[in-house]
Amino acid sequence: MTYSELELIAETKTFHVSNVKIFDYFDLGRKEWYRYCTQQLGVEAVAVHIGVDYKKEVFNNDEIIVRTWLERVGNTSFTLMQKMENKQGILLASAEVILTTINRQTRIKTTVPDEIRRLLHQNAELAELINC
Repeated sequence: MTYSELELIAETKTFHVSNVKIFDYFDLGRKEWYRYCTQQLGVEAVAVHIGVDYKKEVFNNDEIIVRTWLERVGNTSFTLMQKMENKQGILLASAEVILTTINRQTRIKTTVPDEIRRLLHQNAELAELINC
């Protein structure tokens, strides 16, 4: 399975990080996937469904890792799974994100590129594949 990882330090002005900010961290974890689609494949990936399960609180200055991987590929959409853990490996939140691919000029759905389908069968970090 192809995946990406993002390490960051949680920042908030309050004691714990809000659920909305957690949602933002998941979005940051998908940026590499969005960039891959637009810059490498010439299609745009647009979120059509996002489900998040919050497991533990995240506190200010916590070091967290967001891991994102390709789970499924359909005709015009694909699914990314995400998990957020702290440095101790404790699950903080998880997400399922369905993205549809659209033509950047016409803004109409298009078939998921075969390059994304091939990522299902590769065990590599997305950044390594982009830099090849």
